[in-house]
Amino acid sequence: MAEKEKLDLGDEKTKKSSKGIILAVVGTIVLTLAVVAGTLYFLGIFPPKEHGSSERAQAGAEGSHEEAAKASHPLVYLPLTPPFTANFKGDPEVRLIQVEITVAATDKAVLDTVTKHSPMIRNNLLLLLSSQDPAVLKTAEGKETFRGQIKESIKKVVVEQSDKTTGVDEVFFTGFVMQ
Repeated sequence: MAEKEKLDLGDEKTKKSSKGIILAVVGTIVLTLAVVAGTLYFLGIFPPKEHGSSERAQAGAEGSHEEAAKASHPLVYLPLTPPFTANFKGDPEVRLIQVEITVAATDKAVLDTVTKHSPMIRNNLLLLLSSQDPAVLKTAEGKETFRGQIKESIKKVVVEQSDKTTGVDEVFFTGFVMQ
């Protein structure tokens, strides 16, 4: 009878250990799938669903054509070389400014127009640059305002010299030195 009890105890241990192994394997598989799904989510494979109000939906419907155009055509960059250099008069602290500018557009034809009419654009930007107040350009707000003025100046040339109704999408400073 003692031998029979020992055998029964051994069978229960085997059943318990096989259940533990199965639970460990299933748990490992679930954990692995969760890690893979999280990695794919953070890489952008599974974008989050947007939950928003009807105002967002209306705004999205109005701008959907513009966003679709930008999404289908990524920004193309065009550096305006050589850098723009101008002198400041009347300020003993700052006498010289050198600015490197890169323009970006989703429409390659706009950048072709910028390249074609670069002498006119460079002239306008040099006049604009030399008319700036160095004290204002030292601030971040002054630089942003100046960036907007550059964008408008380029847009004006593109619209006047081509059949385009828009100018460049963005203007970036890739170098900005005042001495």
